[in-house]
Amino acid sequence: MRSKKELNRELVEIKKKLHDIQDIKTSEKQFISEKDVAATNSANLMKYIIDENRKTTMILKGIMDKMARIEQGLHEIYYDEDPEPEETTNVRGVKEEVPVSALDAQIIQAVQRRGMACADDIKKEMNYKGRNAASTHLNKLYREGILDRYQLGKRVYYKLNAGKATTTQFITPAEALR
Repeated sequence: MRSKKELNRELVEIKKKLHDIQDIKTSEKQFISEKDVAATNSANLMKYIIDENRKTTMILKGIMDKMARIEQGLHEIYYDEDPEPEETTNVRGVKEEVPVSALDAQIIQAVQRRGMACADDIKKEMNYKGRNAASTHLNKLYREGILDRYQLGKRVYYKLNAGKATTTQFITPAEALR
């Protein structure tokens, strides 16, 4: 584990390298402005640009290497002290059970069958008179994280949240009693 002084020293070196890059860009501008571009040999100009590009690339590579070392040092300092909480997984491979109403379960199944559904699709599927009830249920399922929402033109389409669908089993009250 590296100390704070070492990390600060590396940051100072990076700042120097960045200053060198700025100096290179300034000298490049001076080189071009000092000479008449029309009179210079284009081959010499290309060679100069290639050399400067190579130098800049080497400096940037050094900076990137130092940044990676600093990140590693910070990772060792901060993340070793506070380890990230481990994810709790179900040992038996059983999906998490989320209770939903029978009506919501039917809507989820309809969206899953269609792949994507809007309020008009659910209105037809559930034989509603208007779109408001379908829209309300779809929005509720979206807020719960069960569905994802996509605005396509004037319509809003809902799709089953792939991450939630693979780790969750939706159960209705009747299924919960079994």
